[in-house]
Amino acid sequence: MMKKVIYLLLSALMIMVLTACGESEIESVDSDATNDTEANEQSNDTDDDTAAEPETEEEKPEDDIQNLAVGDSVNFDGLIITLNEARIEPGGEWDEPSEEQFIVVNLTAENTTDEEETVSSIMNIELKDEESYSYNTTMLMEGTKGQFDGSIEPGGSLRGEIPFDVPVSGSYELHFSNPFQSGKAIWKISADQLAQ
Repeated sequence: MMKKVIYLLLSALMIMVLTACGESEIESVDSDATNDTEANEQSNDTDDDTAAEPETEEEKPEDDIQNLAVGDSVNFDGLIITLNEARIEPGGEWDEPSEEQFIVVNLTAENTTDEEETVSSIMNIELKDEESYSYNTTMLMEGTKGQFDGSIEPGGSLRGEIPFDVPVSGSYELHFSNPFQSGKAIWKISADQLAQ
């Protein structure tokens, strides 16, 4: 009898885990999207043959979400994620990097869904160097503003900074993902783009 109960519990757990796994909906956000929409609405009043066709998902290359730059935004399952800045941070008198330097990224998340969403610097973010070594967030006593962790109400936003302890590299990649689904948004950051 006990074996049957354990088997049923394990089966139910496996079904829940597999149901939760899926693919994230990710698309690049055009900063001029509002202007394009207004222009298309105005051009619809004129000749329809000359009106610009809006871009469809099929026309957008997959590289749009894999080759983002500082300042670019992406719609990740209803969260608009923007990399505002990446910089080298010296830290305070108690902060000593175990690698070679601290890099701090400044991110904004805007919730466009009808439900509360949660972001976590530990679960959603990683930084890779040019040799593809991955680094998780670290702690700094000084030099950062706010955390990029918490719940975001519908229509709300969250801005925060995440420090990483990394070696000097010619370039870095910031990865944003949902650990329970496949798909990533990747920002490419060259060393010369890092503010000091």
